Formats: sequence, structure tokens, C-alpha cells
Amino acid sequence: MHRYAPRQSRGILQPLVAALGLAALAAGSGCLIPQDEALLESVPQFRNRPPRVLEEQVEPSERILRAFGVGSCTQDFNVVVEDLDVDDRITVEWYVDYNPSNPTGFYRQIVLANTGQPRRDDRGTLRMDLRSANNPLAPPGIHLVEALVTDRHLTNRQPDPPEEVFLADGGVVKNPGFVTSYSWVVNTVAGDCQ
Repeated sequence: MHRYAPRQSRGILQPLVAALGLAALAAGSGCLIPQDEALLESVPQFRNRPPRVLEEQVEPSERILRAFGVGSCTQDFNVVVEDLDVDDRITVEWYVDYNPSNPTGFYRQIVLANTGQPRRDDRGTLRMDLRSANNPLAPPGIHLVEALVTDRHLTNRQPDPPEEVFLADGGVVKNPGFVTSYSWVVNTVAGDCQ
């Protein structure tokens, strides 16, 4: 056989390689994927995101206070809050020895000032002085101090039902509120403050 003579067909291998090459070219160009012709009329609304407590900036940094009332009669509890939804109203509700079978509501409520930044400049602060009248931490023993941070109104420590956001296409999306908490265990002892 002459060296420039045409080669004989190699059977099914050559058409198969050609078909695979054409399929790869077609898939790579996107012609196999149907294109959606609907255009967005506006940018979709963001879903609500939860606020968070910046744990590295919480005071006191110890979560268990073993001898409150010895050496100091006052203690400040405070939380620093961040919320990426800068327009949300952020509230810190303080609870002391909350009993779910006999709920009494929050001990103190603080609304943090809106600065237009994710991190709020205000600290949600609760000052406890064992010398003040009717202080819930005054009786010796174990107590629980909780800070509930929320971007919605709370009912029985739970956010109110989600808001309904109506979409341009007639659909409805539920946009929930959030609550996050931080707590301390306080052991009050009969010390210098009694």
C-alpha cells in the first residue's frame, strides 16, 4: 500500500469521537440550556437577618460569677450587638431568674440607638446593686441573668409572627423576626453588702 493512500475507516470509533466533540461544543456554548426571558423589575428585598451578640466584648466575660457580694456590691452586665440589617430596631430585654411556669416579663428593657452601622454603639447594660431595694439578685443563692436581643417585639420571650412581604409576581414571603440570648449564672453570697 502506498503511504499516501487513504486509510480505511476505523469502524465506530471515528464517528463516536466526532459526535462527542460536537456535543461538547454545543454544551459549552449553552445552546442546550433554555434561556429564561423574564427580567427582574427590581432588586428583590433582603430577608431579615438575625442580630448577634459579640461574645468577645460581653461584660463580665466570665459566664459564672461565683461570689457576688464579696468585695463589690455592684455588677454591670452588658452586651454589644451587631445586626447587618442596619434599619432594624434592636431591643435588649433583661430577665433575672425567669420562670416559664410563672412568667413575669422582663426586668428591664433597653432600645439600642440606630447609628446606620451594623455594630450598635450603645451597649445593652444592666446595673445590679445589691444595696438597692427589691434587687432580685440580693437573696443569697444561685441566680440566672439573661439578655435577650431581638429585632422584633417579643411575646412570652418569642418574636411576634413573621411579617408577610408581597412580591411583584403576587407571591408572599414570610420574613421572620429573631431573638438571641446571652446569660450568666450568679452566685450571690452574704458578704459585705448585706
